[in-house]
Amino acid sequence: MIRTSMVRLRVTAVALAASACLLGGAASAQAATTGAGRAVAATETAKFTGSGTGGTMGSAIESATNVALSYAQAAGWQRSQCYRLASDVRQSGGWFTAVSQVFCQR
Repeated sequence: MIRTSMVRLRVTAVALAASACLLGGAASAQAATTGAGRAVAATETAKFTGSGTGGTMGSAIESATNVALSYAQAAGWQRSQCYRLASDVRQSGGWFTAVSQVFCQR
């Protein structure tokens, strides 16, 4: 009985990770177990990447972050569960292009 619940937990974690990967992000899930084999807690994490442009560095980063957050929301995450992990900005012809990576955890 206990073993069946652990298998269900793992299958659920794999299904969530697969759905996040299909929507442009990478996800992982971990389950903690006690000595008896019962699941105590599960932590799910995901990373999403978005790109954007703007007239300033800040507006390009904000645009890219909003795109990454929209990917996260499409995968079932709330904005409050995510934060910007990293950004890269480049200038080309008076415009700035940015790539932002968002990390989510629940």
